[in-house]
Amino acid sequence: MVCYQRARKIYYLVLEGSRFLLADERDKRKLLDILFAAEGREGWLIYAFCLTDECAYLVVEADGACSVRRGAARAAREFLRKYRADPVHPEGREAALECRIQKELESLWDIAAHCRQIHRLPLEKGYVGRLDDYWWSSYITYAGEYDWKLVDCRIFMLYFSANPELARERLVEFHQQASC
Repeated sequence: MVCYQRARKIYYLVLEGSRFLLADERDKRKLLDILFAAEGREGWLIYAFCLTDECAYLVVEADGACSVRRGAARAAREFLRKYRADPVHPEGREAALECRIQKELESLWDIAAHCRQIHRLPLEKGYVGRLDDYWWSSYITYAGEYDWKLVDCRIFMLYFSANPELARERLVEFHQQASC
């Protein structure tokens, strides 16, 4: 496939996997490492992510839809190769991980709404009682609890304020609201 689209754009991306594919925290870490490697290899900027037991949700900036598709497909193949090779997963041959949703985000509001949506998933799925208790989400970086070094917080934080402290306060408040 040849793609000539080169303008940087921001995308919402969902990698959907087999049931409980990512239930083990070691598998979540493997996929996250692969996605962070894709960030460097594909030239992405990852603004937000959340890994659940079946899916990986991301907001990324990329050179275009082709870069997102290519990087997501490569990350899924690499993860499945490692997953299937791990003797802990006897069901490995049946495992699947595919890019199901890829949507271009048009505005800062769209970016903020999608970041909030994916950050709230652990709460809405009943994994945790508080957003900052979930380890496998970039929310903890935005809230100042942990620094996922490869998450670029700038654009989302600037949506709230140029003042970092005020931006963090407004972001936390914004995340308390249910998605529209």
